[in-house]
Amino acid sequence: MKRIYIWGAGLYSKLVYEVLDKNKCVIVGFVDSNRLKQGELWEGCIPIQSPEVLKDSEFDYIFISIKNYQLVLDSCLKLGINEDKVISFWKLETNMPYVDMEKKKVVELEKKIIFLEEEVIRYKIRLENNLFEISHNSKIYIRSSNDLLQKIIAKECSLCRFGDGEFELIRGKKRSFFQQVNQELSFRLGEVLKSKEENTIIAIANNFGNLACYTEEAADAIREYLSEGTRAEIMDLLDEQRTYYDAYVSRPYMIYKDKAHAKKVFTLFKKVWNNRRLLIVEGSYTRTGVGNDLFFGADSVRRIICPNTNAFDYYERILKTVLRNIHEGDLVLIALGPTATVLAFDLAKQGIQALDIGQLDNEYEWFLRGATQRIEIPGKGVSELEWCRSPEDVEEDVIYLSQIIDRI
Repeated sequence: MKRIYIWGAGLYSKLVYEVLDKNKCVIVGFVDSNRLKQGELWEGCIPIQSPEVLKDSEFDYIFISIKNYQLVLDSCLKLGINEDKVISFWKLETNMPYVDMEKKKVVELEKKIIFLEEEVIRYKIRLENNLFEISHNSKIYIRSSNDLLQKIIAKECSLCRFGDGEFELIRGKKRSFFQQVNQELSFRLGEVLKSKEENTIIAIANNFGNLACYTEEAADAIREYLSEGTRAEIMDLLDEQRTYYDAYVSRPYMIYKDKAHAKKVFTLFKKVWNNRRLLIVEGSYTRTGVGNDLFFGADSVRRIICPNTNAFDYYERILKTVLRNIHEGDLVLIALGPTATVLAFDLAKQGIQALDIGQLDNEYEWFLRGATQRIEIPGKGVSELEWCRSPEDVEEDVIYLSQIIDRI
């Protein structure tokens, strides 16, 4: 009997389970990178475990139920698993002895139906969004990343960014794994969004007009997010009479067709902190600038390390710690999810220049690698990849440790 693990306990796991010939193999378990699923029972009977269990388990094959086969294969290789033992459900061969071929015919038909249903939904959403994309009279005016950074360089402004996560929290909904809905945070984000402080730039995700600059995958994700009334609700939060800037300034690489765009943005960011003393406020797995040259032009770097999730629960402590450690002329860089938006605003009101830089470091790492999709970054958390959010067995960088002045 073949011993089989199924990687992925989500939408397509049942199809994988059904296609396997139970007379020739035994399903010893499911693995899933989503920690919320780990410890549960799939269909009430088969345990769902962390992929780490594969290191010490005996098995013949791993079947991958997830469509993004390559990312999971990369994770398997990092776990020391032979590629010959890894099989994608979406690339099934015709002569596998542990596959029930009669059921495979049925499942193949089900797969085609799934693909067609997804295509219908995709084109329906594209059609609904088309009116906003072809119009050149967008109600919301958003200036470019280049304009944003040039303004910061010229006037030493602070930056508060609003992406999908921030808008959802204002609406009382959760979108990001790293921040639960918090009534006070929702109120504060709404306050910042409406503010008109001269020394603070309010940036919003450039989602509301033409999406031609984005990759097809990114554009479709934006369209899907804005569907079912979300666009209208966000538009109600915005002021058509004011000028916003592009919050994707911190995501200049992966979502764009033109990858050269990122080089220009990173160059301008480096000008922002050239010869400046930096105080970085970040999550425990972020490690902004560690292992790359993002901050090579800075005069010095100090760090305050905060919780990786639900940082706003500790907001007063974080704010007081920053104020206690700030030196005159310091530039504060914040990578702390939606909490960064509020913190940058509160610091700016006290005359301290603060920039919400989001996931700029992840984007820079992918840019340096020439990555065409989001990939794991050794030693750093990648929030968009469930299995890379909390890296384990990190070899701490001596310089990084020496820069830490406080932990919360």
